Amino acid sequence: MEKVFADYSRDTAPYFPFAASENGARKYDSVLANNLSDEYRAGLKRVCSAYLNELGGIYRAELPRQSQLSYDIFAYRLNTCIKSFAYNWHLMPINQASGWPSTFPAIGAGKGSHPFKTVQNYDDFLKRIDGFVVWIDSAIANMRIGIARGITQPRGVMVKVIPQLDAHIVDSAQKSIFYQPLTKFPDDFDELTRKRLTEQYTAAIEQKIVPTYRKLRAFIQDEYLPKCRTSHGLRDIPDGADMYLLAVKDATTTDMRPDQIYDIGIAEVARITAEMKKLEAEIDAERDAPLAQYQDVESLLNGYRDLRASVEKELPKLFGHLPKTDFEIRAIEPYREKSMSSSYIFPPIDGKRPGIFYLNAAALRGAGYSNVSRSLFIHETIPGHHLQIALQRENKELPLFRRIGWYNAFGEGWALYAESLGADLGMYRNRRDRMTMLSDELYRAARLVVDVGLHDKGWSREKAIDYMRGAGKMSPDSAEREVERYMVWPAQALSYKIGQMKILEIRRKAEARLGSAFDVRAFHDELLRDGAMPLDILEAKMDSWIAAQQQ
Repeated sequence: MEKVFADYSRDTAPYFPFAASENGARKYDSVLANNLSDEYRAGLKRVCSAYLNELGGIYRAELPRQSQLSYDIFAYRLNTCIKSFAYNWHLMPINQASGWPSTFPAIGAGKGSHPFKTVQNYDDFLKRIDGFVVWIDSAIANMRIGIARGITQPRGVMVKVIPQLDAHIVDSAQKSIFYQPLTKFPDDFDELTRKRLTEQYTAAIEQKIVPTYRKLRAFIQDEYLPKCRTSHGLRDIPDGADMYLLAVKDATTTDMRPDQIYDIGIAEVARITAEMKKLEAEIDAERDAPLAQYQDVESLLNGYRDLRASVEKELPKLFGHLPKTDFEIRAIEPYREKSMSSSYIFPPIDGKRPGIFYLNAAALRGAGYSNVSRSLFIHETIPGHHLQIALQRENKELPLFRRIGWYNAFGEGWALYAESLGADLGMYRNRRDRMTMLSDELYRAARLVVDVGLHDKGWSREKAIDYMRGAGKMSPDSAEREVERYMVWPAQALSYKIGQMKILEIRRKAEARLGSAFDVRAFHDELLRDGAMPLDILEAKMDSWIAAQQQ
């Protein structure tokens, strides 16, 4: 089994070069794969199919427990890979929330997964710029095919892409975000090297990057936008209903139907709203003081850093094993904050680069102040994403595909579950802190309703925004940003609540069966020990653990 997994990681590395580089495969340091090409899609499908056939020749029952777990996760991963090519996602490669046009600049600025520490690093990125140009050409070609087939992005979100592109159409290389690595050369670079790289990067920006962004902008503005659909959900494109069912299965790792998820959302919104109304009455009656306000981005970041110190001190109460990998707290660049939510960027498995919590400070810039959201911090960092992902990536006993594996329902479900642990950690110091936590849980529940509404029930963008503002109690700007994210990332938003509810169900089962013998530290350590996995595999694993504790 170990050889099969190692061979799989080797054979899939060319398809995921950034991940391969971070995992130690240095020959991919200069590659940006064109995942939009027919050759790429056919090749990756062929690799996954071959390994699924090979897996079928292994008798699972004779494997040790950990290998059986790897077998099950591997089979799920391969089947998901193969099924993903059944539909034309590649004909809608660009949107306001994701895609190389918005993510490549952050990498090029030295704020992503490509390092700028050696001369070779700088030379490698010049080649990745060439790959980016090829990718954009393929994206334009694919979107033209999409226009012909009636498979396009909603017009309402694509208009948001134009200003993102404009930010990179500059009149001098020095104004480009891609120039930033040239302003902070490592100290050991000599003058000749600095001069050569400056000339090459200036030429690449002026002759490749800016013209590529200009070409993409012209295509979207003049050709794509007039042909974009005015509808908002997947059901309105060819095969859209089936695409959504596949997206739901991929996001939740379950066989739940959209109607079932919608009903859960309605019930959860009602439950959480009732809790909030009760808490709001107590806040009003006691005239609780407002949360601390921060007037500038740096002071807000420092507020989060202070919170970090408090959480780290209390974590051993709930966890026996903690990660060694560090993380940083940064503000999202202004050019991305209108379309990018606060988020967490994974560290590499070698731990040489920290994880990154990116904070969206748009609310502060708009209102002139902002609060520290304790539940947001817990979700994105500790004990949420950073703790879970860093532990997984540090676990050298897992095969590589499991160390770097990600399943939305597990990862986002854990992070939302982790928000509730803030109370046990003493981080929700008062009713207003708890109200913030409930507010965050509320809009995750509302997502179940809105996502299904958009893609399965024919809701309009406006109806979805109204629901998120009303039932979800979001601000107008936040509701708009969230709904437009769901429009281009179908079903992903379902994973948070579905995953959280499964983890809570497993914990309650363990508490009921183990009684006074239940140890929350042991429970959390076991839940996270083997890394991310589909929910049914997780439940089977935890059922075995509970049974073993009863003996």
